[in-house]
Amino acid sequence: MSNSKRYTFGLALAILSSTAVAELPQSSILTRYGVTSDQLPKPAAIETTKPAKPIEEKTRFQIQPEQPWVTVRLGDGKQPEKTGNTSIDRSMQQERERCQRMQERLIRQGGQSISCDNSIPGIH
Repeated sequence: MSNSKRYTFGLALAILSSTAVAELPQSSILTRYGVTSDQLPKPAAIETTKPAKPIEEKTRFQIQPEQPWVTVRLGDGKQPEKTGNTSIDRSMQQERERCQRMQERLIRQGGQSISCDNSIPGIH
């Protein structure tokens, strides 16, 4: 569209809108119907009281805290079974203590955990 066509179209639009504005009545709609603003009904009073308790909506679903997928545990703290033979019992206790030290060292270094009680770590 050329500039002259744009100006012509804009001028025509301005003339049409000015004639439409001229046709509108200058008085308010109340005076046209012979009503004053005093004769209008008063708005209803709105009560602004607060409810005693907030209303709890009951849901259809029971929401429970999320459970962990895996529970990691580092033994039960159980002592090895006693055999009655002091040298076997002592060697089993020493082996368990050595295993626990190794387990703590691996955990501190971020390595894989080992089991000291012949079970699979992380599963109970």
